[in-house]
Amino acid sequence: MTSPATTPTRVSRAGSRPSGARPIARLFLAGGLSLVVVIIAGVQLGAVDLTWAQVWAGLTGDSSQHVQRVVFELRLPRTLTGALIGIHFALSGWLLQLLSRNPLAEAGILGISAGASLVAVIAFIVGDWLVSSENPYSNTSFALQYLPLFAMAGGLVTALAVFCLGMRHGQLSPVKMTLTGAVIAGMLHALTTGALAFWGHAHTELVAQWLAGSLYGSEWQHLHTLLPWTLIGLIGVALLMRPLNVMQLDDQHSRTLGLGLNRWRTFALLIATLLAASAVGVVGPVGFIGLLIPHISRRLAGANLPVQLVLCVLLGAVLAVLADLLGRTLFTPYEVPVGVVSAVLGVPFFLYLLSRQP
Repeated sequence: MTSPATTPTRVSRAGSRPSGARPIARLFLAGGLSLVVVIIAGVQLGAVDLTWAQVWAGLTGDSSQHVQRVVFELRLPRTLTGALIGIHFALSGWLLQLLSRNPLAEAGILGISAGASLVAVIAFIVGDWLVSSENPYSNTSFALQYLPLFAMAGGLVTALAVFCLGMRHGQLSPVKMTLTGAVIAGMLHALTTGALAFWGHAHTELVAQWLAGSLYGSEWQHLHTLLPWTLIGLIGVALLMRPLNVMQLDDQHSRTLGLGLNRWRTFALLIATLLAASAVGVVGPVGFIGLLIPHISRRLAGANLPVQLVLCVLLGAVLAVLADLLGRTLFTPYEVPVGVVSAVLGVPFFLYLLSRQP
């Protein structure tokens, strides 16, 4: 017979499951609704604001040709591309912070975006020399197909260099890695600027806009180019969930549990670089999303990595779309690139985190 003392314990445990699930469901619901709201706002608002009725008519083809073009050809692909790049940079920063145990780790700060940008610009210049054209915009479609690959190569080499130089007595030093990344990023930015100056071509204006991290002119082709890398990155992150949980322990305990640390760290670094560099290859470097979002996700989800992952996806997309929306509506008819807006939001937070480092 079951003793009376055990009955309340079983009841309380059974009753605790829904109460623990409720806050998580609310977080997901709030994040999902926020994403829907900013996507709708991204399609509605711009140099000329549209009503929801006009947006719906533009999506269903029941509107004028002008409204349909604004909704379906200009704003919707731009907004969805912004959501994807937000997911890329947020997940990349989340992986880098978990991998290095460094709260300051992010693709822009560690120089990964700068390495991706330099190689992408060099590929653009070489491609222009090989396929010369009177029209500086004629090779954009050709370049867009291959820039993510070149950007990933540059980002991966930079990431490996930063991680190797950031080691101290066989262990990753967060402060040393951050400073190393900042120095390498500065050097790579200078080389990128020098390459553009040496080029001296009409493409310079186009590439300079890309280097600012801009969604201006994003079309369905940009979305189609980026989407396969998004799916590959999400699959890679899913495969990393168990190793990442184990890697939160110290190295000795992780090895005791049978985890191949070097193999999984290399794989995590590859996925983080793939996510950040592929986004850089399509829209240019957009900084600080990968710094802000992982911190917000950890604050909301605690140590629950799957919940952190979902929140990074939702909130990363929200922040990128919101930053782009602010950039193109605050100073209409002028536009501020999304990379500039995200930097304005992220730099104070970075300085705050830096001040808390020992």
